[in-house]
Amino acid sequence: MKTKVSATVDRDRLTEALQLTGCTNVSSVLDQALEALIVAHLERVHAEGYARIPQGDETMAHPDPSVWASLPWDEEGD
Repeated sequence: MKTKVSATVDRDRLTEALQLTGCTNVSSVLDQALEALIVAHLERVHAEGYARIPQGDETMAHPDPSVWASLPWDEEGD
């Protein structure tokens, strides 16, 4: 569901965002910006959660190699 909003933005930043994204309208730029903001925030919160979890000797001494076996950004395995 979409909601119509009114916003004041920096014209130069908007022009740059349109060029960088290839979007043809402000709504698309805002959709991409909101998605990137949400993903970045969730990744940061997720990473902070891992940093708070104390690592026991078993976890650190015997890491599971399958966790690193096929990372989605691993281009060497392609």
